[in-house]
Amino acid sequence: MATIHRVLIADDDASMRAFLEAALQREGFETVLVTNGRDALARLEQELFDVVLLDVDMPFLDGFRTLRQIRAGERFKTLPVILVTGSIDEAERIRGLEIGANDYLGKPVRIRELTARVRAQLRERTAWTSELERGRAVRRNLNAALEGLAETGSLMELAGELSRRLPGALHVDGVAILHFGSDAVRSIAASGVLSGRFPAGRVVDEPLGREIALRTASGAWTEGATARPVSDGWLVDVAFVPFRLGAAGAPLGCLVYAAHPGMHGVPLSHRLPDLIDATGQIVVVLRPAVERAETADAAITRLRGVIDQQAYAMVFQPIVRLDGRTLVAVEALTRFADGRAPDIVFEEAAAIGLGGALERATAAAALEGASSLDRAVALTINLSPDVILHEASLPEVFASADRPVVVELTEHERVDDYDAVRAALRDLGSNVRLAIDDAGSGFASLRHIYALEPAYVKLDIEWVRLIDQDPIRRALVSGLVHFAAETGCELIAEGIETEAELAALGDLGVGLGQGYLLGRPGPAPWRD
Repeated sequence: MATIHRVLIADDDASMRAFLEAALQREGFETVLVTNGRDALARLEQELFDVVLLDVDMPFLDGFRTLRQIRAGERFKTLPVILVTGSIDEAERIRGLEIGANDYLGKPVRIRELTARVRAQLRERTAWTSELERGRAVRRNLNAALEGLAETGSLMELAGELSRRLPGALHVDGVAILHFGSDAVRSIAASGVLSGRFPAGRVVDEPLGREIALRTASGAWTEGATARPVSDGWLVDVAFVPFRLGAAGAPLGCLVYAAHPGMHGVPLSHRLPDLIDATGQIVVVLRPAVERAETADAAITRLRGVIDQQAYAMVFQPIVRLDGRTLVAVEALTRFADGRAPDIVFEEAAAIGLGGALERATAAAALEGASSLDRAVALTINLSPDVILHEASLPEVFASADRPVVVELTEHERVDDYDAVRAALRDLGSNVRLAIDDAGSGFASLRHIYALEPAYVKLDIEWVRLIDQDPIRRALVSGLVHFAAETGCELIAEGIETEAELAALGDLGVGLGQGYLLGRPGPAPWRD
């Protein structure tokens, strides 16, 4: 059933009203007639109309003042209004257009012109309404696509999921999310037809990456399928929309949308405002992950600088035989130039993927720093299980050792494959032994000890502190002394600070010790 459009006619001339009514009704329009602007406003409040014909010269409220009141509220902002006038004064016509008229119709009115102008306004309003509804549909689809995304995930995970969801929501054939790093433009996610052009995790070809980064400073833009040679992979219409975390500042990256020409009705160039709005919504979801990634990127840059510039120093703490205090080994400890606690720095490095590089670098520095010591003095180096298993260059580092080396594996670190750890330790060389650090305080209780059969077990400082005054501590350590005797490993007591603690440990049969009483960490060579 065809839609019948309603036209409100406001004119104080009865013959003109009758003429307009007859002409429009013959063309299938429904008309409502009023004689002045005041009545026109009243009818607009009560009924719905598709077009208003408004005479300029009317009593009570002329056409200009009526038009001004129509445009004053949000409700009638898009209602088509055609002013009807017998004046040929250009200034009057300009005045009406500035107030908000959509068109002018001059008297005497010609029927074909009247119906053509009314239909033109209806077509424009229909297109506008359709565009608004399409925009609402896009926002609904986008909201559904963004719903339920895990905001706590990594940037790569979140961006990857977004790139898979967005094509269906936005009616495009591919999405890529590019990040502008300090040294390159990198794709952090891509889907559909863009997955080959911008593979996730890869650096964008330098000329193209530089061009995109430079152009986004001026805003969003589109390129047609023929904008670049086929050999460059540009077989689709593409839109580039930059994103920022705040209103100011340079873009942090851009979203790239691609669509095959003619596949989705409206070209991307016509949809650019929608894509800009969509990008704003997407960035709200991406923002926490981007901020975390920016923080991680800054940490990576800082830690790479620490490693490359060797912004740390190695100090060595003695490990002695308790009966005579003979030096048998030194433990290598790292001190960072910025004063940060070593355990915090190593944890941060592991979290951002630089744990292996930092531990390898400090292990090499420890071997070099201990070279002035007597070769009979062993060197103990702290390494995490993950680095032992996955840092392929460690055997090369340990090959330079000129003395026995003890790898200290903390019990606070989880180990899932003990056989793999044992194999990796063997690969480090025949002069490398294993010590379990912080025994009794860590992740798997004493499991590391019986699963890895270490040469040394280091008693956690909490077992040693005030052991001379605590029978429970003494009983626990006594049990470990018996265990060590049965299995052939040696105990090293950490954190000895008083003569009373030293005497109690000696009485229990603990053979080796370490602590401020026996020597503080310092540069090599360590002196008695």
